[in-house]
Order: sequence, then C-alpha cells, then structure tokens
Amino acid sequence: KLWDRATPKAQATLFVASGGMIGGGMAGGAVGGGTAGGVGMHQHFGHGGVVGSGFAEGAPIAATTGGGSGGGACSCEGCLGGGACMGPACGTGACYGEQAGAGSMTFVGDARGDWTTETTYKYVGAGKGDLTVTVPMKRNFTPCVALAALIAGVVAVLLLMPNSTPSSTIKSLAQTTTPAPVTKTKECLFWGDPHVVTFDGARPSFYGDGEYWIVKHSEVQIQGRYHGTKYTFGLAATQKVAVGGTFIGKHIIEVEPMEEEFGGAIRVDGQPVLKEHGTYSIGGATLTYDGIGELVDHAASKWTKNIVHMALPRGISLTVYRWGNYLDLRIQMQPLPGGQDGSCGNFNGDAADDTTQAVFERIGARIGQGEMLFTQRAPIEFTKQMEEMLRNDCTADDLIASQQKCQKELPQAASTMMMNSCIYDQCFGMNEHALRSAEVYSTAEERDELGIVKAEE
Repeated sequence: KLWDRATPKAQATLFVASGGMIGGGMAGGAVGGGTAGGVGMHQHFGHGGVVGSGFAEGAPIAATTGGGSGGGACSCEGCLGGGACMGPACGTGACYGEQAGAGSMTFVGDARGDWTTETTYKYVGAGKGDLTVTVPMKRNFTPCVALAALIAGVVAVLLLMPNSTPSSTIKSLAQTTTPAPVTKTKECLFWGDPHVVTFDGARPSFYGDGEYWIVKHSEVQIQGRYHGTKYTFGLAATQKVAVGGTFIGKHIIEVEPMEEEFGGAIRVDGQPVLKEHGTYSIGGATLTYDGIGELVDHAASKWTKNIVHMALPRGISLTVYRWGNYLDLRIQMQPLPGGQDGSCGNFNGDAADDTTQAVFERIGARIGQGEMLFTQRAPIEFTKQMEEMLRNDCTADDLIASQQKCQKELPQAASTMMMNSCIYDQCFGMNEHALRSAEVYSTAEERDELGIVKAEE
C-alpha cells in the first residue's frame, strides 16, 4: 500500500536511497544491518533481502532469495548471495565496514502486522510526499585492525626467512647482525735445538745459524737468534730473543742465556737490567724475573730455574727460560690485526701453511737488512756433520731447488755460510729429529767428549 501511495519520484527514491534496494530489501540491502527482509511491501523488494517479517496486509512475508538471516549484522555472504553490497549498510569497502546503527520501524497507514526494529523511516513533504531514510551510522574499525595485524605478521615472517634476493632490505639487516668471529689466546713453544710448535699447531724446525723472525707484525716484533752448540753437533738452539716495535714505544728488550759466553744478561735498550730476581717496567711492559713457572721442556727440570716473565701490551705474554747456553720460550697471545708471520706461523688456524719452507717463502729465510733488533749478526758456523747430511741425505734435485729458493729468500750479499745454513733448513726443516741424523755422522771421540753413547754402541 505504501508503494501504491508513493509518487513516482518517491518510488525511484526507494530504489536508490542509501545504497539501492535491488536484491537487498529496502534502503540498505542485506549487508550491514539493513531492513529485515526488505519489509516485504512489494515483490520487487523481496529478492535478496534478509529473512524477516514485512508488512503487507498485516501478514508477515519472507524474503525469497539470497541474503543472510533476519536483519542481523552486515554479512558479506549476504552480499555475495545476490543481495546489495553497495549501500551504507555494508559500507564502501572492507576496511571501513560501515554498519547501520539501531533504528525503529514506524507504522504508516492502516496496515496491521508487526515489524522488526532496524531503521527509522518517516514521511516528509505534504500529501503523498516522498520517503526519506534516516540511518545512524557508526564506524567499525575491527576489520582494519585485523588487516593491519595480518600485514604486520607477514612482514615479521619475511624478516625472519632466509633471503635470496640480493637487493632486499632483509639481507642488509641480516648482515648487520652477523656476530664477529671469536678469537682465542693460543701459545707458541720453543725448546731444544730448536723444536717449535706454532700457534696453529705445526712443528717446523730451524736448524741453521742466523737471525729469524719469531713474530713479524707492523707494531709487534719478536726476533730470535738461533745458533748451534757442541751438544747438538751444530744444529741451532735459541740463543737470544729480542722484543721491540711501536707497541712498547720502540724500546728493545733482550734476554740471553745465563753463561757469559752466550751473553749472560737481560738488557733494555742495550743496558743490563735485573741482574738479580726482581721486577722492571718500561714502555707498558713489565718484566718479572724469578724461579717460578711451568717448564716447556720437563727434561730441563734438573737445572735451576731462571725465568723472565714479560707482560706486554696487547695482552701478549712472553716467558723466557734461561739455561746455561740456550733459551726455551713460551709466547701466549691472540692473532694480531692485519696478520702476522714468523717461526710461530701466521696464526690463521691452518697448520699446513706453517712449514719451514712456507714461512721462508712469505717473509724470507732470515731477517732483512735494516729490520734487526739485534745490534749485529752473529757469526755462522756449519759443522762437518751438517755437511755430511746435505751430501748424503738431501737429494740432488732437492739441493738445487733449495739453493734456488735461498737465493730469493736471503738478504742480498748473503755469505756462503748463510747460504749453506739456509739450504740445510730447506732440506731438513720439517725433520723434527735431525739431531739423530747428525749424530750418525759424528766420531766416537766426539761423542765421548760430550758423554754421548751412540745407540748401536
């Protein structure tokens, strides 16, 4: 009846007001709380509306097709089922989710029947004037919050996933959190004639006389003088050690064996210090001289201990065991920035490249001109036992190759004795027991003089 009483303009308004009525019931459609069932005033309104009660001749009329259930909250299923999804009851998009507020249906005319309270309708104008729909609107931000949370979750997952895209931001973030490698303090040991264990665990030997790098670094410099004794048939033992470099203010600390024939002193910048047990400090280094400490070579425990403990900058510890005619050493440190090399190896975690030959190839077979901490080079001796070993135990090919290497690796104007000493290291540097071979070429008189009994004797 309301339809029949409405003017054509009013009828058109009913179809388009607040989102249109086609397939969705009166003013608001099925989605978002529109009028229940399209109020069922005309069959045009029944399709797609929400199931509910209208009023036509006072009897309830059910909506016929599509839509959700009885005038409830906005439902996208109702829209997809054929109801209207364009009106304000459903909003203009999922993120806004506009929803019809509470309203009421007012009877107009003589019709009987009841209604559901959903939307307020009122007549406007004179006579048969037009209908207008008044719907209190309120925003529903729940879909927006849910969508934002979903996006945040996806981003978090992507940040935690391994990345294979070179140009992504995720890769740069991962790179900034990569932990720095951990370095550990390790030790390098010297004992006897001289046996060496590098920081990386290799066991090279340096039997020829001369001045060698123990640790070569731009700021930290430790050098050794290796020299033969009669007890080793000329094979070298560590006879002197010197510490210098900018890390101790360019001071030079030298430690020699106990006997005067082999130096017999502890020196700083050429001057004797610590003639008795005690402590001395200079350039950030502290020297403690006493008889306390664990030995590198326990065979030496029968002798009186005279041990120099050097606490050096950069956390370096150098312990020097002073015996009658040679020294044992223990060096403890971490790898130095920028790399290092020497008889203690290059401290790179790889023992395979700490061979005698590899060290010579990298830094030279002896300390170069202008690099020595010692005031002068010591005379080089080459015993007949060492000559016999080269002649009999080093092949012709090895001799030629060793000579060619030493010509490149020795300082310019190297003497014949220095060349022989270098060739011996090239041939036998990785033989830990070269002394046993040298002893084979000794005479009975030589062994008797030294109190040595040959194995077969």
